[in-house]
Formats: sequence, C-alpha cells, structure tokens
Amino acid sequence: MEPRNQTVNELFSSSTVYEVPRYQRLYVWNKEDQWAPLWEDVIGIANDLFNHTLTLGSTEINEDATESHFFGTIVLKQRGHTPDMAMRYRVIDGQQRLTTLQLMMSAVADELTKLGLTDHAEPVLNLYSNSNQTVKFEPKKLKIVHGSDHYAGFVDTMNPKKEKSEIPGSMGDCYRFYGESVRNWFKDQSNSLEIRAMALTTSILIKLRLVAIYLAPHEEEHKIFETLNARGKPLTEWDKIKNFLLYKADENAETDQDDFFDEYIDFFDQEWWRETVGRGAKNRPRSDVFADYWLESKTASAVGSNRVFREFQKFVNMNSSDLNEIGQELIGDAEYFSSKDQISKLSDSTENRFHYRRIQIGIGAWWPMVFVLNRFINSRKVDGCIRDQSYSLLESYLVRRVVVGYSARSYDQVGFDLIKLALEEVKDPNTLAEEIRRRLLGYTQASNLWPDDAEVHVAVMTRRLPSYVSRIVLESIEGCLIPREAGYQAISNVEVEHILPQSWATSSWPLTEDSDENDAITYRNTMIHTLGNLTLINSGLNKRLSNLSWKYKQKLIAKSDNLFMNKHLLEDSPETWDECQIEERGKWMANVICGIWPRPTNIQSH
Repeated sequence: MEPRNQTVNELFSSSTVYEVPRYQRLYVWNKEDQWAPLWEDVIGIANDLFNHTLTLGSTEINEDATESHFFGTIVLKQRGHTPDMAMRYRVIDGQQRLTTLQLMMSAVADELTKLGLTDHAEPVLNLYSNSNQTVKFEPKKLKIVHGSDHYAGFVDTMNPKKEKSEIPGSMGDCYRFYGESVRNWFKDQSNSLEIRAMALTTSILIKLRLVAIYLAPHEEEHKIFETLNARGKPLTEWDKIKNFLLYKADENAETDQDDFFDEYIDFFDQEWWRETVGRGAKNRPRSDVFADYWLESKTASAVGSNRVFREFQKFVNMNSSDLNEIGQELIGDAEYFSSKDQISKLSDSTENRFHYRRIQIGIGAWWPMVFVLNRFINSRKVDGCIRDQSYSLLESYLVRRVVVGYSARSYDQVGFDLIKLALEEVKDPNTLAEEIRRRLLGYTQASNLWPDDAEVHVAVMTRRLPSYVSRIVLESIEGCLIPREAGYQAISNVEVEHILPQSWATSSWPLTEDSDENDAITYRNTMIHTLGNLTLINSGLNKRLSNLSWKYKQKLIAKSDNLFMNKHLLEDSPETWDECQIEERGKWMANVICGIWPRPTNIQSH
C-alpha cells in the first residue's frame, strides 16, 4: 500500500484510466452537502490568489499565497494497461470525489472557452481525457470510465462540443451547478478575466489535494474500504459483506467480478433492501437483517447484529471452495425472503398463509429455520402435501401461543432446534412434517410449549386478546365459514367491532336482574373484551353501529353486512345480547379455532 499526497493536476496529468466498477453504482453527492461546499473551498482559495495578485499589481499567480485544501482520500488498485498503454486503476473508494471533480472541471473548461479564455481552458480539458478533446472527442479516452448506468450522462458532460443544458439526472445537474457558479464568479470582472482565470484553474489543479492510496495486486481492498469509510457514515454490515464477496470474486481466477455482481449482488441494490426495519437500537437496514438471518441459517447459532460481517467473512473463508455456490444460495434465499416478507393479504397457499400470519404476529426470528426448511424441501424434492403439513404445524404453533399469551422470547431457540432437526435427524424427507410435530409436542415448558385445546378454550373465554391477535382469529373464522363452493375469498375493508359496546348504558344494555350490580358490572366489563363479544364489520358500517342497542345493531347488520360470521351471529342470537350469549359464542369460537389450528397427536389426522 503506497499513499501519495497529490494535486488534481498530478492525479490526472499522466496517461491514466480510472475504472469505477459496476457494483459501485450509486452517485449520491448533491448540491447542498457536497457540490456547494466544495465550490466554496475552491472559490475561497481562488479569491485569495486573485486578491493577492491584484494587491501586488502582478500578472502572475503566486501559488504559495494561500494554503492548499485537502479534498479527501481515494483508494486505487492497479489493473494493468489499456491497449494504448494508459495505466488502468480500479477505483476502490472515492468514485464520487473523482466524478465530481471531472464534472466541475468540464464546467470550468466550457465556461472559460465561452469567455474566449481558451489558453486557460485547454490545461483543464487535457486533465479529463487521454486525447486532445479540442481536436476530436473520444469517449473511450476519458480518464474516468463508469461501469454503471447510474452514471448515465457523464460522457455527454465531458464532451466540449455538446449542448449540455438538457442532460438529465445528477450528472447534468452537477455540471450545470458548477457552470452557473463559474459564470457568477466571472460576472462584472471584465477588466481582470485573465488573472481571475489563472486563480481559478490554479485553485482547482494545484491547490486541491487528495491522498491517493495505491494498493498492490495482492492487497485485500475490502479491508481498506471498510477502514476508510468508518470515519464517516458507518458502513452497514451488508456494505462490508458485498465488498468482501466482490474482493473474493476478483481473487478467484474462475470467477469474473462483474458477472458475480450481476448474478448475485445486483438484486440487493433495490431501495427495499436499504429500508430500515425494527425498533430503536435494533433498527437496521433490511439487507443487514437478511444477512443476519442467512448466516444463522448456515451456522445454526445466534449472531450479534454488530458481528454479522465478521462471522460472514469467517464462514465464507471456511467454505469458499465454490464461491458461486455461496452466491447461488444467497440470491436464492434473498429472492424467497423478498417475496414472502412482502405478503400483505391472505391467500389460499398454505405456505403464504403461514408467512402472512408470521408477519402479523411479528416473528422474524424464524427466518433462519424457514431458509433451511425451504432448502430442504427444494433439494430433497419433498412432496407438496408434506410441505403444506409442515407449514400448517408451524402456523398452529405460533397462533396458539399468541392466543394463549405465551412469550415469543424462545422462538429463536425453537428455530435452531428445527434447523438441527432438518439437517441432522430427518433421514426420510417424507417424515419431515411428522418430525416437526414430534419436536413441537415434545416441549414441556411455557417458554416453548405448544398449547393444547384446553388452554386455547380458557384463553378465548377469559383473555383480552391483543387487537392484532383478535383480527387474526376473526379473519380466520370468517374464512372457515365461507362455503367451499364459494371458493377462496380475500377479506378486506373490515374492522373489529365490540357487539356489546365498550361504552354501554343500562338503558340499552340492561344488567341481569338477579345479580349483584357491582359484581355484574365487573363481570360485564371483563366479558366485553373477550373474543365472544367481537366480530368483523364492514368499515363503512362500523361507525354507524357505535353504541346502538342490540335491537338496532341486528337490523343494520342484517341489512348492510354480508360476512358469514355475522350471518351466524344473527341466526344463533336471541332478542338480547348479554354475558351468557358472549360466553356461548366464545365456546363456539374456541372450538373453531382449535379446528383451524389443530394440535394433532397423529400427523395423518391433520
């Protein structure tokens, strides 16, 4: 590794090509945060040089009249020569600096040319091409070559013969910002254009300095990249993983780095992967969360959120005999994760229904186990019925636990148990569901117990379920009531309604006459929030029902609601709706729940 403190002139004056790899695709610099501050630094130096020269009455710029400005660090790795013997370097870090410098230089050269200052424009022109652009513009001779479409428009901004007012995107915006800035600086200075031009070009070419770190071919570029970027906005775990994988691909003689990026890494460049998920200190980019889950699926052990890259690196170094195999598994699981983690409504697919319920319950800890299960099913060509049985068992386990009110803290350990089960104990693929059932039934502690029917009944009759749990259960009961001949129907635009309202009055909802009033009120206020008193109502009807009496609610529901759950409610309900009716409906619901999410003692009965 050789660091060099270089001026812009020194960096670009030799016959050199700086290649920005395709995987370094995002140009994120903007006017407020980078373009304007850089121009302020440049023009501050130029003003000092200009004023010093005028004060002395000189026509020559004294470069030592002001200090240089350090513009940052770039990392380069030699890649041999081009056919015309220009030295090639891959830009490991600093492509945004280099690109912005070139855009600014293009704007400066064009504006100087418009002012008739071609002698001052030509030295700048010569620093962004390896040919004489005033004679012939050759895009392939540019000093910087971008492999990504994200830099579309860059070549056009470098062409001194092209009209640039309509070049779209950030390349055009950056060029136009610097063009306007140059024009403003030259405004009303017609008597000193030559000195002003010399001050500006000296400021950019001589007084702007960068530290260029030149890596030897054997050096691990991803480590340098990680260290340098730790000073600014921290790199995500996925950023470090991506650069490490691309380094390994480049190191592997049988793997082309660009092809590896296109096939396995490019997929992660979508905005969805950069969105943060979680809460508080656990809030992380989705790509980091995925990488964490994926690594846990490979190691069957927990990985700290700040250790994902290190553990990933260790895993790859121990299993890197076939980097493409790792890439294939990574992208396959990522595509599955992306599709299943965005399910937003119920479907008639058993697997998708499991994921929909998992998302509603908020269980991410099972993703490592799901990756392993999915790989097992695909690689062992597990029968579709066995797959459906497996996901149904897992869904039953999750839903029953949230209905009963058990903690989710042990789910990661249950997931690791099932990973080891699939990898080590299931010899016959057709016994997968049976083995999952045995393992889940084998738990005896509340931390990981699979609740039986009796526990479900008690919870339904006595618990105030969280609102999301009530909705899960009610949606499923409605789906269970839809006749088979009607086919699958998605449930939407419904809200959870308390039949006996939370704000009730004895005039509309009288208490039982033969009970103590205080005890009756206490009992009612408990029963109001149990599942037997809840139903789903079309959103438009919900507001109209409000605190109406049962007599009027019955009429409105019969007239305006078409849910099968409410048809059942009206058919079975007497003229009054009270605690006894809530209790009876609760018993019925508990039976339905146990049927929807069975806890089978015999897998064939499921």
